[in-house]
Amino acid sequence: MGKIYGYIRVLSADQDVDGQVAMLREMQVADRDIFIDRPDKEDGFLQYQSLLKKLKSRDLLYMNSLDMLGYDYGEIGKQWRLLTKEKKVDVVVLDLPPVDTRRGKTQYGTLVSDVVLSMLEYASNMEWLARKQRQKAGIERAKSRGVQFGRPELPWSENFEKAYQMWRRKEIRGRDAAKLCNISSALFYKRAGILKEMEERGEYAAGNGVQDGALGQ
Repeated sequence: MGKIYGYIRVLSADQDVDGQVAMLREMQVADRDIFIDRPDKEDGFLQYQSLLKKLKSRDLLYMNSLDMLGYDYGEIGKQWRLLTKEKKVDVVVLDLPPVDTRRGKTQYGTLVSDVVLSMLEYASNMEWLARKQRQKAGIERAKSRGVQFGRPELPWSENFEKAYQMWRRKEIRGRDAAKLCNISSALFYKRAGILKEMEERGEYAAGNGVQDGALGQ
């Protein structure tokens, strides 16, 4: 076995940091090898980054809980893979006694680290699916209340049909037609395409006028 390290990440103001330090000392972790992050918006867990630079294969890392590796299952799984698969470090999670990668080692790797990684990846996928379902349900509820999503487009102007017909007769260019309607060229071409399709289906004839909202956005 290599060196022994400890890591603490302060997650709340009432967290017992001194108690965690004492626990790491009981695990024979020297004070100089205990890394503590007290994060704010600027430091970005610098102590954890320093710890990663020191960790080598067969080193042992103690931490109190898995959530010290990230705020969600995806990030925790990413850091777990980095520690146990890439750096090949043994990890012991003190508040989860079964999570000790020194146990159950096989010829091809560590059983415990593989199981934990699989669980984290599964939990991350479930978390993502649940979030998407909540978003979808929220959108449906909002739509049922009449909430419109996306940037509303400008209404069809009264002179759009005139500008459209001039453009169709090649009397003006598309961008000039758009200026007459006080809309962007992209929006003019989009609406011109709708009107052209209606003409081809026999649903529109010049002179009938274009009612705002009748053709959609």
